[in-house]
Amino acid sequence: MPHKRINAPLVTGLMLAVLAAPFSAQAAEERAEEPTDALTDALTDAGAGELSGVFTLGEIEVSGNAEDNKNTTVAKITAEELRDFDRNTVGDAVSLLPGVSSTVTGARNEQTLSVRGFDIKHVPLFLDGIPIYVPYDGYPDLGRFTTFDLSEIVVSKGFTSVLYGPNTMGGAINLVSRRPEKLLEGNAGIGVSSGDAFTTYANAGTNRGSWYLQTGGSYVNSDYFPLADDFTAVKTEDGDHRNNSYHRDEKANVKLGFTPNSDDEYAFSYTYQHGDKGVPPYTGTDSSITPRYWQWPYWDKQSYYFTSKTDLDGKAYVKTRAYHDIFKNSLWSYDDDTYTTITKKYAFRSWYDDYTNGASLELGTPLIPDNLLKLALHYKVDVHREHNEGDPIQEFRDQMLSAGLEDTITFSKSFYAIAGVSYDTIETLDAQNLTASGTLEDFPMESTSGVNPQIGFFYLPTEKSTINVSVSQKTRLPSIKDRYSYKLGTALPNPDLDPEQSINYEVGYENRHLKNFRWKGTLFFNDVSDYIQQVTVPDPDDASKTKYQNQNIGEVDLSGVELEVAGYLTNALEIGCNYTFTQAENHTDDTELINIPEHKLVPYLKYTFMERLSTLIDAEIYSDRFSSSNGKREADGFMTANVKFGYDFGNGLLAETGLKNLLDEDYELEEGYPEPGRTVFANLRYTF
Repeated sequence: MPHKRINAPLVTGLMLAVLAAPFSAQAAEERAEEPTDALTDALTDAGAGELSGVFTLGEIEVSGNAEDNKNTTVAKITAEELRDFDRNTVGDAVSLLPGVSSTVTGARNEQTLSVRGFDIKHVPLFLDGIPIYVPYDGYPDLGRFTTFDLSEIVVSKGFTSVLYGPNTMGGAINLVSRRPEKLLEGNAGIGVSSGDAFTTYANAGTNRGSWYLQTGGSYVNSDYFPLADDFTAVKTEDGDHRNNSYHRDEKANVKLGFTPNSDDEYAFSYTYQHGDKGVPPYTGTDSSITPRYWQWPYWDKQSYYFTSKTDLDGKAYVKTRAYHDIFKNSLWSYDDDTYTTITKKYAFRSWYDDYTNGASLELGTPLIPDNLLKLALHYKVDVHREHNEGDPIQEFRDQMLSAGLEDTITFSKSFYAIAGVSYDTIETLDAQNLTASGTLEDFPMESTSGVNPQIGFFYLPTEKSTINVSVSQKTRLPSIKDRYSYKLGTALPNPDLDPEQSINYEVGYENRHLKNFRWKGTLFFNDVSDYIQQVTVPDPDDASKTKYQNQNIGEVDLSGVELEVAGYLTNALEIGCNYTFTQAENHTDDTELINIPEHKLVPYLKYTFMERLSTLIDAEIYSDRFSSSNGKREADGFMTANVKFGYDFGNGLLAETGLKNLLDEDYELEEGYPEPGRTVFANLRYTF
């Protein structure tokens, strides 16, 4: 059955219908709380509250508990919102925000995203300020990062602090862990859902004044996901249970912190992740795509890191971070859908064994009147090691340095600016080429760099409204894969690649006049140059054939609008909605920019009965998107709706049940890779 297309008038009409919903200003004024970033933080009023302790040492845009974050363009998703909307992975969670769209790499079964048209390699992933994106290509699988142990997810778009370090061309995503606030606190949960899926998690912590301990763990197992009833069986997929769609994820973490006084803090943290998954085969209509029969026996990550903040007599502070991040995985490609033999030419066993060592230093001082000056220095070494069965191990080693200077300048109580500049450089220390004869030779080793100036102005016409205007020049240094990959024999390496560049413009307005309502609108324009694109070049080994090569030829514009509203119509009825329009234009050639839906709408409604029983309805609506650069593959627009019922038993115990993809929509984020149909779930949550 063909997919239902969502056109621009329909999406715009739905958006206006939600935004224009009548509400009582008098009822609105009765609420005492203000919604914060993301959809709203008041969703837990009638439910068992989640832990609120934020590990402030893991935040980038603030330097201490007493300092407000003045960059109002930053968005946050709180722990309460993660659980209320049942967003168990980072990939599912960030799509709640305007400007952020869920996408997938179907051929690898990886969750990823688009932020104002930029993909995940332009929007790096951090854990408590530590870069944890994959060293080889910058593409972490967001589906492997669960959210049960997080206090918040912080998303920067466009105007991103230079304190993050390199490669924040399109923004940054920082996963902030928990920090206990009480003598004893914690939470736990258990859940089941369609697909023989089982989930459990627990977090516990203690704060003893001069020291604290935080621990957490989770386990997720799913044998398959169900397909929509409307899915039509094809050769590679018989329907009902999605073939090879299993996954398992385990996660554990521990943090030991020391707080000798109210100003200083030192913390040692360790996080362990183990995952394994299948890759469902292609089910689309493009005859040029050969179905892949892939499985990942393991997808593992470990992070060891130390973070600290030391006050220097109130005149300055010093923040440090030091880390060792390990990433290992194995990919097995089988002959066919029996997943038993590896004998054909395209079948293989592949292993990655990567790690990153790094450190950063941040110095800040308010000694200059009306200025808060910050200096950040970053150093890290990325090591990527790979081999297929029978081949020698290839090693690649990059050294990255970054220096950033940022100043928050206060002109008056209602007017301030944030100015910054950074210099980033990458140098290849080792790059081994596996030749056709099976021996290792050295690739040419190059270095490249980029400069990133930016400035943002913030004006408060009233105490509860903000206008922001910013411009920033951002770069992304090319990854190891960008420069050295043969792409399974179809491409030629290019060690001479320069950084991609973008000039990001943003204008925004936020209004919080009503105590329980928040309105926000943003215009953005990103002028991208030296964009890395594939071009066709002669095959040096056979003049009658051609291959691909990455080159800095792209000239791309990414522009759009973001609109948000969230708040209460009555004490018991809460609504929210955000809408994003994104226009992507490639001025270089006819190559289509993929995984960028033009329209996205996220409305929700929550109603509380008798203070204990609540209902939450939310939806995600997307327009069409291209799935291939030649435009032959396209994922049609769709709408998915979810409903959840919760009952608060009191004393921290909450039971939930509901349906995801309530209408059983047969939809795809990438053409040929159908997403789950209607899914039933039930959860039990406890907070102490």
